[in-house]
This record gives sequence, structure tokens and C-alpha cells, in this order.
Amino acid sequence: MRRNGTKSPNGAKGNGRYRLFVFDLDETLWTLSDGITSVMAPPFRRTSRDRVENDHGFWVELQPGVRELFEFLKRKGGYISIASRNDPGPTLALLEALEIARYLDFPQIAWRPKERSIGRIIAQIRKRDGVSIKPEEVLFIDDWPENIPPVRRWGATAIIFGQDIQSYDELMRLLR
Repeated sequence: MRRNGTKSPNGAKGNGRYRLFVFDLDETLWTLSDGITSVMAPPFRRTSRDRVENDHGFWVELQPGVRELFEFLKRKGGYISIASRNDPGPTLALLEALEIARYLDFPQIAWRPKERSIGRIIAQIRKRDGVSIKPEEVLFIDDWPENIPPVRRWGATAIIFGQDIQSYDELMRLLR
């Protein structure tokens, strides 16, 4: 992304053109000790502001800068959501335990293509708020390169966490 609002080589745009910010979870929004979020079993306990563990010693930890980015996006009037291929039960419990569920609009946690999950988020926002969001007003962040092309073909900007951007501090600077 570039400050002047033009597209960068990875196809992202800047200068507030995005109204909906959709994040993958595993290895994008958070890191985890073992596999995927779906294998995490409650109960969970917070061991720090950004880390939760269960009774088996497995843990999930937010990437640095996630809370600050979410607060920034909400102050700017953005919608924030999740498109994650996981089981909803443990995943929603982790979002609550980390106290970030309150930032999210219609998180989609299901075993379906990411572009379909994003379409559902947009439909629910339109139904609740009467706000129409176009695909080009969506910024999607995922660590898995295979998830990016279908979302781009659908019309949204999709970037790879760890490749197109290295941190959420970097993303926040680009979105200012």
C-alpha cells in the first residue's frame, strides 16, 4: 500500500478506501502452540494480556499490535470481522477469552471458502445497519497464499500476512 492511495505491487490500496477489514485467525491474527484453533479445548485462562492457555498447556497468543489496530479501525468507523476455517465453539471461546470478540462484526467461523464467508459478513452488515459494502471496499488478511487469489478474483484486496505485510504496526501505518 502506498500513502497516495495508488495500488502497491501486491494490489492493496490506502487512504481509507476500506470499510471492512477481514482477518484469518491461525498464524494471521494469532499464533498457537499446536495445529489449528479447533483442537484447543476450554476451559481457557489468560496468562497475559494477549495469551490464553488451556489445562493441557496449549496456548494461543495474539500477534503484536492486534488490539491497537482494532481500536484504530473502530475509531475510523471500520467494520472488523473474521473469516476462519475452524470449529466455531472453541474459536469463539478463545475470542471471548482474549477479549477481542467485542470488536468483531459477524465473525464467520466455518469450513467454507473465505470469499463466501466475506459475502456473508457483508450481507449481515447490510441487514443490520443498512450499509452496502462493495468487494473493493474489503481488505482481507490471511497467512495462507492459497486463500488470496479467490478473494482477489471476487473483487477484494487480499494480502498475505508475513509476506505483503510483516506486522500489524506496519498495516496500521499504511492505513493512516
